[in-house]
Amino acid sequence: MLNKIWQFLKQLIQRLLGKTPPPPAPPPPRPTLTDAEYESKFMEILEGVNVGWSRGDVAGFLIAKRLRDSELAAWLRRFGSRLFEEGGHGGTAPTDAVASLQELARRLELLGRIRSGELSEVAGDIGREILTRFPLPVVEDDAGGYGNVIEAVFVGDGLGVSGDGNRRDAEGA
Repeated sequence: MLNKIWQFLKQLIQRLLGKTPPPPAPPPPRPTLTDAEYESKFMEILEGVNVGWSRGDVAGFLIAKRLRDSELAAWLRRFGSRLFEEGGHGGTAPTDAVASLQELARRLELLGRIRSGELSEVAGDIGREILTRFPLPVVEDDAGGYGNVIEAVFVGDGLGVSGDGNRRDAEGA
């Protein structure tokens, strides 16, 4: 009780004399994450969205990991720019790379549909850009029709990537 009275008197005297106590020190800056750390966290979000996360789940994840929507969105913009610079060979990527990009684009679009803020907007934009730049190859089927095809071979109890080795194994089985 006496301590509170003493503090009050001290502050009163300081105000009367025009002296103000020094402002409290600013909080230390938040450490910034590396690109690899941002990528890891973002891939966790994409995996969650793939299994059915909602807007609240994404927001909860960001809060739990102490991430800001705008920081992750800025990283995603940089990631998308690098992706298009490195992969921008006129859409001539190998079929397996295109299939991987298509899966990434699908998950990005799922996140975009959640509409949870800037991050989902950027994700949706990049997903649509991937689909535009790297379409699946169009091939003619036996009936004379055309369609997008991902070639795969079922081997044993798993799925193998199409290739001569897998095809021979499948035909021999």
